[in-house]
Amino acid sequence: MAGREGTAVSARERVPRGEHDAQAAPLPTIRYRPADLTDVPRLVGLPRPGEAGGDPRMLRYLAGEHHPRQALPPRVMWMAEEDADPVGYAAGHLTRRLGCDGELQWIYVVRRCRRAGVGAELLRRVALWSLDQGASRICVDVGDEEARSFYRRLGATDLSPHWMVWEHAGALAARAARLGRAG
Repeated sequence: MAGREGTAVSARERVPRGEHDAQAAPLPTIRYRPADLTDVPRLVGLPRPGEAGGDPRMLRYLAGEHHPRQALPPRVMWMAEEDADPVGYAAGHLTRRLGCDGELQWIYVVRRCRRAGVGAELLRRVALWSLDQGASRICVDVGDEEARSFYRRLGATDLSPHWMVWEHAGALAARAARLGRAG
């Protein structure tokens, strides 16, 4: 899982408990790369009805025209692709919100690729970008209990009823790398 720009990582198969089919095919190779403005329409359309994600402000956000509260201009968006089809994304920016210097704005992974390390790898890349920008303390507005559990597995702690924080982006990146390899 090393590397930051446009690298491919093989996602591990997750076999449901009690099912040990030796013939089951592993998930295809997932490629990670920075997203650009031309990718956003496909990323916005990923979430299924009823799922969080796919905010229509994503294009304006990535273009630097939409600014979340106390956000600073630098921002990043990573995407995960299976073949040429997007299967997930994560975006973040620098901030002054809640005493943090980085914020995870969005993260989404299609259901069939969850628990295969894709979300952890996307978050690791946002954490490494944050470190490159001089940001260490990263916060996230928690959307639901599934997200809270994911963030907690990656070392986030409660900051308030709606917010969680990673005190050290480097520790987050290391933990995400371990979790990503474990699937």
